[in-house]
Amino acid sequence: MLILKTDCFFVMQSVLFFKMNIMQRFFLLLTVCFLFSSFANSQIGNKFCGTDEIALEIYNDNPSLQALMVQKRNELKEFTINYSQKVNVARSNDSLLIIPVVFHVIHNYGNENISDAQVESAVQVLNRNFRRQHPDTGNIESIYKPITADCELEFRLARKDPNGNCTNGINRIASPLTTLGNHSVKDLIHWDPTKYLNIYVVKQIPNLAGYCLMPDQAAAKPEWDGVVISHQYTGNIGTANEMRSVTLSHEVGHFFNLYHIWGGNNVPGYYYLPVGQQSNCGESDEVADTPPTIGWSSCASTNASCGNVVDNYQNIMDYSYCNIMFTEGQKQRMRACLHSSVAHRNNLISMANLYATGVINPDTLCVAIAKASKVYACVGDTISFFDASLFNADTWEWNFGDGTIVNDTNPKYAYFTEGEMSVVLKVAKNGVWLQSNPLKISVSNFVPQETFVQDFEQIGNIENSELILLNENKNTQLNLFQSVGFKSLKCAGVLLNDTLHFSGKNSMVSPTINLENTPNAKLNFTYSFSQKKWNNNDALEVFFSNDCGKTWSSVLKRTSANFRTINAEIQNSNSLPMDSSQWKVIEVAVPSSFQVEDFRFKIDFTNYYGNNFFIDNININPELYTSAQEITRDFFRFFPNPLSEKIRIESSLENFNIKITDVAGKEMMHSEAYRNATLDVSNLSSGMYFISVFNETKKMVKRFNKL
Repeated sequence: MLILKTDCFFVMQSVLFFKMNIMQRFFLLLTVCFLFSSFANSQIGNKFCGTDEIALEIYNDNPSLQALMVQKRNELKEFTINYSQKVNVARSNDSLLIIPVVFHVIHNYGNENISDAQVESAVQVLNRNFRRQHPDTGNIESIYKPITADCELEFRLARKDPNGNCTNGINRIASPLTTLGNHSVKDLIHWDPTKYLNIYVVKQIPNLAGYCLMPDQAAAKPEWDGVVISHQYTGNIGTANEMRSVTLSHEVGHFFNLYHIWGGNNVPGYYYLPVGQQSNCGESDEVADTPPTIGWSSCASTNASCGNVVDNYQNIMDYSYCNIMFTEGQKQRMRACLHSSVAHRNNLISMANLYATGVINPDTLCVAIAKASKVYACVGDTISFFDASLFNADTWEWNFGDGTIVNDTNPKYAYFTEGEMSVVLKVAKNGVWLQSNPLKISVSNFVPQETFVQDFEQIGNIENSELILLNENKNTQLNLFQSVGFKSLKCAGVLLNDTLHFSGKNSMVSPTINLENTPNAKLNFTYSFSQKKWNNNDALEVFFSNDCGKTWSSVLKRTSANFRTINAEIQNSNSLPMDSSQWKVIEVAVPSSFQVEDFRFKIDFTNYYGNNFFIDNININPELYTSAQEITRDFFRFFPNPLSEKIRIESSLENFNIKITDVAGKEMMHSEAYRNATLDVSNLSSGMYFISVFNETKKMVKRFNKL
């Protein structure tokens, strides 16, 4: 029978086929399609290890390190032989060895930003595979069952970071380097490899599933020590699956000095031995109880080579993807590595290090952390609060900052008074209490302000901007900048680090603004941004909300050429706008569906390793500017600010009106003037006010503070 696959169809030619009735033909076709589909799906994404290629690359690219690498390899080889030959009480009592582990999840806000649960599943799979606890061990080929080893190695997520602070052993770093998956990710974060097994989870490693530095290479390049692995091969849930989950155990085997089962870079010159070559029968993995093999990238009980009845294709250091075992010889080789000083692997398991990394008592309550579903709301909105404390508190006390205290684990709460609330969580375990840092919640009332103007001139730091600042990466935060504003002294911006490839999203959320009676409302602001490369994906996006920020609608997005204000690639991340020509004006009309009493806007800047971003003159009110172009023409100034008694106004307009309003839009003073004017404002109460200067065709509003 001939089966030809053409896209989703099969053309089948056979005398037997044509003798079948219609239903028989249908079920045969259905069965063949199902089997082919199942096989194809099982093969999707099964990539392999790059450890040998990395070893060859390091050796060839670093001539000055070659002698050291060979020396350390020979040193470890001799130590391993001596260790394996020793039979004494000290070694026989040397049972469980604990390895502190830290996962660095390098992501760019995609599905590679795997959950804590997926990371924890990766640790569970490691412990299962290294402790001979795989549920399929009963299916190991009978010839290899007697030498299947419990390696007595246990992996635990670190509970203390290098500075002694509490940690869950999972770091999350936003960076576009996640798509490269090379050694550059280790420049972002690298914990002391003599104390932690560093595992980097990335979006992709082109054509590879993962790789690791062997101990001799790690001794020569300690800054690269650790495992890099694709998120699809990390754990057995989420973006990974059970079949691919063995890959991390394979790479950690390399970390403990195991070669591929068909041999590896244990040969002069560090040349690369591809899997499946007949010549591999003459190579060795330096483990006595793993017979020679060509190596297999398929799983079948008929896998046999090099004179074997059946190969040890189920060994975790093979490529078969049905790997479920280590041998006793591999166990002793790994444990020898962990007792050797090469790459300081022996320090990982030292009792002093286990205490220093917090893995001896991993469930100790060490820090209280309060989190919320949102940090801004309107009066009456329900907010969900979460205990993110480390680890395993048994008593809780939430103080919501308005006099209310509850003792639930993860309570929900609605505020009925406006203001900035400071939420504090106290947690205890076995009677020992810890207190969280305050969590700030901004609650708006039902009578919001009718105007919003922020030119950043009158504030001393960005936290006083009346904007709610949200940040997804502490390495890319909004700050206040001096002497770079648009035709002014100050503006807000994100200053990026040129030496590190971080990504990040910064959001500026407005307070609630009453736009019920403002049919011509517009949001205006100015910004400046230059690209490092034309293909950078940095983005500016504006959102509107008509329900106090519960839901958001995107109303404007600019990327690439539509985003940049300087038509040139600028590599210097310290670049600053030089003049007004390097700024652009944004004007977005507020649709009628958003002209409500609890309107909010949100401005997002997403950085994908781009340049600095600056923003200024954010305002929303139909009376503030008749067009976006008027932002660029500053036709009046006033002083002093802040003030106590009098305000001096100077304008390029000959005849104009002056109006002073409070933050709710109530008119407090009105006057007419010719070019210049001085007003007595001593009767105004202390607080913030807006001063408008306008005539028949122009209008501009600025803000001042009355002492």
